[in-house]
Amino acid sequence: MGAPAGAIVLTVLVAYILAYIYYGKKILQEKVVKADPNRPTPAYTKYDGIDYVPTNKYVLYGHHFASIAGAGPIVGPAIAMAYGWFLPIIWVLFGNVFIGAVHDYLSLMASVRHGGLSIMSVSENVMGRKARYVFLLYVYAALILVLAAFISVAAKLMASIPSVATLALLYMPIAIGVGLLLYRTGLTPAQSSIIGVVMLFIAIAYAMKYPFLTPTTKIAGFTIDPYHMWIILLALYSFLASVLPVWYLLQPRDYLNAYVLWSFVLLGVVGGLIVIAKPLSGPAYTSFAPKIFAGEPTPFWPAIPLIIACGALSGFHSVVASGTTSKQLANELDALFVGYGGMLTEGAVSSFAVILPIALAWKQPDFPQLLKAMGVGQETINAYISKNILVLDKVHRFTYGYGYMLGKAFGSVTTVGSTMAKFAAMALASFILTTLDTATRLGRFAWQEMFDWLEEKSRTAYVAIANRYVASALAVIMGVVLAYPNVVIGGKPAPAYNVIWPAFAGTNQLLAALALLTAALWAYAVLQVRGSINWLIQVPAWFLWITVTTGLAWWTVKVMPKLPTIQKYGAGSLVVISLIIDFLLIYLYVQGLSKAKIAKTAPARR
Repeated sequence: MGAPAGAIVLTVLVAYILAYIYYGKKILQEKVVKADPNRPTPAYTKYDGIDYVPTNKYVLYGHHFASIAGAGPIVGPAIAMAYGWFLPIIWVLFGNVFIGAVHDYLSLMASVRHGGLSIMSVSENVMGRKARYVFLLYVYAALILVLAAFISVAAKLMASIPSVATLALLYMPIAIGVGLLLYRTGLTPAQSSIIGVVMLFIAIAYAMKYPFLTPTTKIAGFTIDPYHMWIILLALYSFLASVLPVWYLLQPRDYLNAYVLWSFVLLGVVGGLIVIAKPLSGPAYTSFAPKIFAGEPTPFWPAIPLIIACGALSGFHSVVASGTTSKQLANELDALFVGYGGMLTEGAVSSFAVILPIALAWKQPDFPQLLKAMGVGQETINAYISKNILVLDKVHRFTYGYGYMLGKAFGSVTTVGSTMAKFAAMALASFILTTLDTATRLGRFAWQEMFDWLEEKSRTAYVAIANRYVASALAVIMGVVLAYPNVVIGGKPAPAYNVIWPAFAGTNQLLAALALLTAALWAYAVLQVRGSINWLIQVPAWFLWITVTTGLAWWTVKVMPKLPTIQKYGAGSLVVISLIIDFLLIYLYVQGLSKAKIAKTAPARR
């Protein structure tokens, strides 16, 4: 008999409560950053009504959490279950408490203290001007991989589960309406929220009853199937969300998404507590190196950050925190709830809504009933019966596992289970869409920052190549080029995310290491943090850097040669370039650290 579900539930809850109170508040907020509620934030000092907008902390938490929590905390842990449930849960907890939440909070506060500038610009202050442009180039490459991976995952999800497509279409007008209620009427945030949430859950009920079946379409002699049609539609959405004012679509959509995501996490926690005594049918440990990528034995170390791209930690969060969130923070004390709390919430998604349900549904006699209710073919059902849940696609491991856990909790694997499986798919789509629109906007910011030197020389030339329309379009086009072609796995065509994922995950995690090292250097050089607290930040940052750099080197040697041509030379080239930039940034970091030991404090940035 396996361990009870409570082994995961109680461990995670206790760890997060203690981490938030003692590590987040007592150490980071009070001893490292020394947050000051009376210090004006960039949202006020640089207010422009487009990007710099003071925002209620609960609204901002919703936007931030929805933006950072993409497919990573779901798809990654679903893949990592090939190791069993114990190693993934340990990585999520360790990464959350000692790396991810620290990284997110410090990136946010470093940006706030630098006028809302990106973490890349913060690197200029502590490592020199060269570091800023090198860092910007790295971040831009990472964001292209984010767009490629998430467009592919979202298109697959909407093509295979039509109710998700219905909700995605209804979301847009509802979000615009909420944005107008929040910023263009006299209604309070609470009143606007109630109206928006009611409309949202009506839309969810409608979507479950009336799924949108995307037809195969012929355009100019080309046949476009539902998956590729959604790639095109998602690209158009990402572009529009990037160029419109933040309050008009992106922020209210992300805020509404947060209610879906909170409901999703809360149901996972409640379901986990109800089934707390039930034994997990999945093994705690299977193998240290199961075959995961391209048929290669994939060692847990150093490959785990290439699999769990978010959930434990994510470099993308530093770009969100310093790219959009810092420009909307109304009070420095809100940063702990928004930044540190947001990362712990994402960890809860991985633990309660992915790892726990899959471990529970691993091999259960009544799980095939749910599969039949969801319309899964008999061949797949027979494969599950003879093997286990790993025969399912990564996305379906999560959606069906989540549905099964709540079905067991509330008494019906078929009725409740199938409804909750569809809800899980909608929640996943909500995660992904918020990441797509935010990543495109951040790609625009990074592109514009890379060319700020040109603005001083020729304003006309700068506007021509770095205006918001051109900058947004370039990011979207490059992401689509990688996401659009199918790949062949086992002789069958498959979505591109199957091979892009480890490249995205690796560059994303390496970005986390570089961003945390930058924030650690800011804390050391500017905030004058010394002693054990300094090492508490530095050691995890270096551990992560060594792990991810080694993992990407392994991927480059073992996996990249086996990829299809366009991904090999597209995603592969981005990874190789990222590794080169990685070592250059480490060189500049060491230089900055040496200078910091003798440099004077910069009081204005403290």
